Amino acid sequence: MENLEPKKLLILRILEILTEYSDADHRLHQNDVISLLRIVYGIECERKAVARNVEYLVQAGYDIVNDKTGMYLAEKKFETGELRLLIDSVLANRNISKRYTKELIDKLASEGGKYFKNYAKHVVNLDDWRKNDGLDYFYNIELLCEAIKTKRQAEFFYDSYDIDLQKHHRSAEKYCASCYQLLLKNGFYYAAVCFVNHDNLAFVRVDRLSDIVLTSQIARPFDSVHGGERGLNIGQLVNTLPYLYSDEPQHVEFVTANGIQHMIDYVVDWFGRDVQVTELPDGNLKFSLTASPWAMKFWLMQFGKRVKVLSPQSLVEDVKAEIRQMAKLYK
Repeated sequence: MENLEPKKLLILRILEILTEYSDADHRLHQNDVISLLRIVYGIECERKAVARNVEYLVQAGYDIVNDKTGMYLAEKKFETGELRLLIDSVLANRNISKRYTKELIDKLASEGGKYFKNYAKHVVNLDDWRKNDGLDYFYNIELLCEAIKTKRQAEFFYDSYDIDLQKHHRSAEKYCASCYQLLLKNGFYYAAVCFVNHDNLAFVRVDRLSDIVLTSQIARPFDSVHGGERGLNIGQLVNTLPYLYSDEPQHVEFVTANGIQHMIDYVVDWFGRDVQVTELPDGNLKFSLTASPWAMKFWLMQFGKRVKVLSPQSLVEDVKAEIRQMAKLYK
């Protein structure tokens, strides 16, 4: 007696074959589809059945090109460039363990079909990449997302590396905080939180959290947190707090004192284009922007004598003090 299961799955299997084996450079004819159905799925069918089910898929909204040169699925979930970007992002994220990195990349590569795998050949030996264990990384993200969605407080240990190069709790007791948003900055995933008995927004690295537990306590409303009266603008935070120090952003001005090529590139990369740039008579540039003074001190000092801070005066004094302390180290 004929098995009816293959007939029920026929249209699904044809779609899977078009997804996996076809693109604009690799078109399939009906005989190719029939052959793949037999080899891959053990399904026997006729040319008319293939043509009929392909037409059903087109009527269902799938973008299938079908002409004398063959057929292929023209619109897939991800374009080649999108998959490469996602794969390279996973590969570069040091907090994802090697095992999960391999699993994620395999999942993403499968979305591109058989011929996309040639584009992922650079993923050869994960031992060459610096990767942390990351065993709790995704679980931490899920718990924090749940805390944000349900507006509940979370308790957790915050860990740091010690002289043994292993992570240890910073405190014997857990921290408790309201969680508001997750954001990616400088290659790390952060949670924007407000600790219990504090009023300011703080940022904690997700990969440094351990033993997260959601409590029954309701999270503090964000508009009651200092600086949260106008809501949480992640784009603005990323631009004004380059290192996610949680001090109050201020208006900062500085000039290129000895000329530095591509300074505008550096500024836009870190602070976006909400910046005023003025060319001075001597050919140097003056920059005006809003940012964290504490972070600006360290950001500006990387350029040494080529950049001079103009304001605020408190930042000028902080930079002077830092330079004096640095000079003492090398006496």
